[in-house]
Formats: sequence, C-alpha cells, structure tokens
Amino acid sequence: MSRHIARRAPKETIGFAWGRFPTVYGSAITWRLYRRDHRRALHMHAETFFANEDRTVVAGRLRRARRYLREKVDDIDLVAMGVAA
Repeated sequence: MSRHIARRAPKETIGFAWGRFPTVYGSAITWRLYRRDHRRALHMHAETFFANEDRTVVAGRLRRARRYLREKVDDIDLVAMGVAA
C-alpha cells in the first residue's frame, strides 16, 4: 500500500490539521482539512479522490482546498474583529 493511500489521523494542533481516510476497499481516499478560528471552533473541508488519481492533481486540489478553508476562517475572524462586514 502506498503511503499516500494509508490512513492518517489528524494531529491535535491549534491551527491547521489534516487527515486522510481511505474507504474500506481502498478505492477512494477522503482528505479532511481542519482549521480553528479565533474562538477555537473547528471548521472542516473534505475532498475525495480515487486511489489511482494522479498525485499532482490531488496536490493541486488540496492546495486550493486549503486556501479556501483559510480564507473562510479568516473571513470569520475579520468579521469578529469588526474589520469586515
């Protein structure tokens, strides 16, 4: 089994964390990205890929997903600070 297909539980961090969860038969892998806001509330974004998908495609989509989650949580923090509406 390839390392990028194996299960990986998310680490307990204050900021960003991620986990990898393959299906029972290993045909698909769900990556879950987590980020905490200023209240330490947890926000999640999930992306699912087939196991045989090209790793460069997976990496690109995960980068976009991480950026999306970061912007989403940053918007929440800015509204809480009263900087954005």
